Amino acid sequence: MGQRVDKNRKISKDRVRNNRKPKNKIIIAVEGKNKTEKLYFNNFDDGKKSYSIMFTKGNDPDPLTLVKRLSEEIKRIGLDLTDGDIAYCVFDTDDNPNKNKIITEAKNLAKKNNIKVITSTPSIELCFLLHYEYTTASMNNEKVISKLKKYYPKYEKNINIYDAISSYLQTAIENSKKLERYQLTNNKIIGTVEANPSTEIYKIVEELLNEKYNI
Repeated sequence: MGQRVDKNRKISKDRVRNNRKPKNKIIIAVEGKNKTEKLYFNNFDDGKKSYSIMFTKGNDPDPLTLVKRLSEEIKRIGLDLTDGDIAYCVFDTDDNPNKNKIITEAKNLAKKNNIKVITSTPSIELCFLLHYEYTTASMNNEKVISKLKKYYPKYEKNINIYDAISSYLQTAIENSKKLERYQLTNNKIIGTVEANPSTEIYKIVEELLNEKYNI
């Protein structure tokens, strides 16, 4: 005689939690003592997504050292970059052509370790500026910040600007892609000093907003 199945039996919340897939880890490495990037990306980790964001420790001053530290951290905590975990190395190219050589070395090492390199030329402040306006004008970091302050006069390094610009997020993504196409059309290599201005920050933002991560 078959075993009776109780259709009204409730599944405990603890059992549901135990069967739920563990959250994927997104680890981000940023250069120097600048907290601007950390403050910005932390806004996407509200505890309701199927990922959690973490950052490498240290104040690495150059892209190559940054990639090396990130590679070590990935191994130390046992991230699996082939099964949902993601590693980003985020840095500015600035406007010094001498930085191109070390950027190339950093990119090559990152590729070997499945790390995604995200650059801004000259700096991440360009990403913030693109929330407000589209521009193809080549600028140094001081000029970018000066233009940004026309829209957000209180801006300075190491502040959380997210609340002020979040309503223009889609505009920034579209402007970033448009600017990238502009540079590629002009035979510029994204992630080099010559591709000024350009920013790849939108790639992380799109990943964090992707519906596949919603619980």
